[in-house]
Amino acid sequence: MAAFIRLDDSPMFQNQICSLELTADELKDRCQSLYKGCKNFMTALGEACNGDTIFADSLEAFGGGTDDPVSVSVGGPVMSKFISAFHELATYKELLRSQVEHVLIDRLMHFMTVDLQEAKDSRRRFDKAIHAYDQARERFVSLKKNTREDIVAELQEDLENSKSAFEKSRFNLVNALMNIEAKKKYEFLESVSAIMDAHLRYFKLGYELLKQLEPYIHQVLTYAQQSKEQAKVEQDRLAKRIQEFRTQAEMDALRASSNIDPSAGVNVIRVFGMNSHKSVEAIMQSRANGEVQTIKQGYLLKRSSSLRGDWKRRFFLLNSQGSLYYYRVKGTKPMGSHPQHFTRPAEQNSGMFGRFRSKHNRGASLNEDILSCRTVDLRTSLIKMDAEDSDLRLCFRIISPLKTYTLQAENEADRMDWINKITGAITSLLNSQFFDQPSHITTNPETNKSTGGASHGVQTRNSHQDLGDDIKSNKIECVSSILRGVPGNDLCAECSAPEPDWASLNLGILLCIECSGVHRNLGVHISKLRNTLSNQLQVRSLRLDVKVWEPTILDLFRNLGNAYCNSIWEGLLLLEDVRADDSNALIASTSKPCPKDAIHLKEKYIQAKSQTSDHRKNQTATMSGTSSVGDKSLDSGSAKSSSKPVLLSNTHDNLSSHPITTHKLNGENYLQWSQSVMLFIRGRGKTGFLTGATQKPKEGLESIETWESENALIMSWLINSMEPTISKTYMFLATAQEIWEAAKETFSDLGNSAQNYKDDAGTYGPIIPSSNKINN
Repeated sequence: MAAFIRLDDSPMFQNQICSLELTADELKDRCQSLYKGCKNFMTALGEACNGDTIFADSLEAFGGGTDDPVSVSVGGPVMSKFISAFHELATYKELLRSQVEHVLIDRLMHFMTVDLQEAKDSRRRFDKAIHAYDQARERFVSLKKNTREDIVAELQEDLENSKSAFEKSRFNLVNALMNIEAKKKYEFLESVSAIMDAHLRYFKLGYELLKQLEPYIHQVLTYAQQSKEQAKVEQDRLAKRIQEFRTQAEMDALRASSNIDPSAGVNVIRVFGMNSHKSVEAIMQSRANGEVQTIKQGYLLKRSSSLRGDWKRRFFLLNSQGSLYYYRVKGTKPMGSHPQHFTRPAEQNSGMFGRFRSKHNRGASLNEDILSCRTVDLRTSLIKMDAEDSDLRLCFRIISPLKTYTLQAENEADRMDWINKITGAITSLLNSQFFDQPSHITTNPETNKSTGGASHGVQTRNSHQDLGDDIKSNKIECVSSILRGVPGNDLCAECSAPEPDWASLNLGILLCIECSGVHRNLGVHISKLRNTLSNQLQVRSLRLDVKVWEPTILDLFRNLGNAYCNSIWEGLLLLEDVRADDSNALIASTSKPCPKDAIHLKEKYIQAKSQTSDHRKNQTATMSGTSSVGDKSLDSGSAKSSSKPVLLSNTHDNLSSHPITTHKLNGENYLQWSQSVMLFIRGRGKTGFLTGATQKPKEGLESIETWESENALIMSWLINSMEPTISKTYMFLATAQEIWEAAKETFSDLGNSAQNYKDDAGTYGPIIPSSNKINN
């Protein structure tokens, strides 16, 4: 307070306040500039910290693995200490960034938003207090001598209060300004010096860390120099081996070409191939010991399956398991079209498998650019000399049911070597029982006489058979778990027996064994059955049934299930039961059987359900005729009405008090209820009463009585399909559309779910506008 010599309110006092305010404003501008620079500095430190972390992570990903051969080869274990050091340096930099944020930026922000802002707010309150004090003073001094004493006392009290508020705000402004003057002398010096101390500790920690690593760094540099000299020696050895390899390859090519005499024709080629077959079969025998050897590998030109039919260089590999693979050469450009080759699309589609191959080739051509390795199935393939185009040289074909591979070698010797070895592999695969059958009893006569050898062969076959059964059993159990996971599939769809074992493929339901027998008697045009599971005897006796459960069939059963199907079939059966007359005794008076009921009761119920579709078609036709008559009667009453009700015959009036669905609305099953009710109403051509398309005729027309009768009938259907605690709140609505919309708005997740509520009595009720209530 030393800056203010006197505290009286005077022009000098006001001048000092203005001077301090100007200083505070200038200080605020400088603080904002400093704040921007601090933010940029902190951002740079954060980016540098992130850069150190990213560099350490990339270095760790490059060679941080201790067991990875690539990491070991590039010195990953040696660099592990360096990686840890970089992570530690990043931690130090993050600590520095955090200190800049808290010690400098946060304190600077607090000074601007609290101290400077407090001075600004104090000035605003001071100006307001001056204005109030001036008004009170003017009102008091303007009083006349004859003014009543109570008014004078009131204005005098108001003047004193205004003056007190003025003095308080004046000194608050002085305190705020002097607080700024005091803090600016030490706040910034303290913050900046703290940041410098943080930098000192940052560099000190980094120096101490790197000082400890200094001996290790020099040791690694020495080791790297030694490795460099050793690598140079190994490169010289590799160059020598490459030269020897090229010399040997040229000698092998000359030797192979000398074995083929063009004048000898095919006979010499076949003799040479027989020797190759024997060598291939000898190599493929090693697969029984778990050894996989490479019979032949090398590059061949492969004709593409695209429309252009261009030639691409692929690396082929034939191993002792009879598998032929070819690989794309990534990193090099594919070869263009061969100048002397002509595209023959008919070559790909010739033969009995041409149509299937063309479809397969389209999919293969799409995946060929993605996959780096493809497999050729040799067990169902054969080799043909040359290509379809007889003008092409050095070509041969591998023809399989899925695709025809047209290949071209670089020379005649290489082509014959590939043909002979692939042919030998195919012959060995066809003669071998290794893949498809278990090991048989040895052909040694002495072993055949031995009982132990025979029993060993039988045990081997049994073990392979058990293995196949286990695989089939696992597949069936997987199908079983999927089917029984669908809602309602834990019980039989007809009699509710637990754990149903049979499925109707065209109905999408699971059945017990007794109900499946009834369905089988109905014929496959109604219900097509397959066994689903479950015990080992069923698995063994119904092996081929597993092929039925393709993904599309499983998806169908997931979307259907017993619960959903019965909501439709049994709902229709209930309607047919109510409408049944004396001429249809089979459908009338049917009830769902229990698991322990006699088979004839189950058969009666199932047959009644199977006849509901035909019976319902006839009813639909009848209703259509009745509807047309009703339309004419309404049309004659109101020619201007664009939507007319579809009439029901009077024979259906007995349905007004009967529930139209087995899913009564209980407040939680709106979707099931609405679907089943809409299905019933749509079957009778009455959806216009729910959607509002069937408008009420004008008063005075004859058709209004018919409309009101139809509307009352549909209202009774809707109310009888609800639980009593819900239906009693809908009885006071005027139309079926209002009931339908109110139920949707109250219970549907697709409507206004916020309007679900219970009234004081604990029952559900709709939110109904007052205009929708029936006028009494």
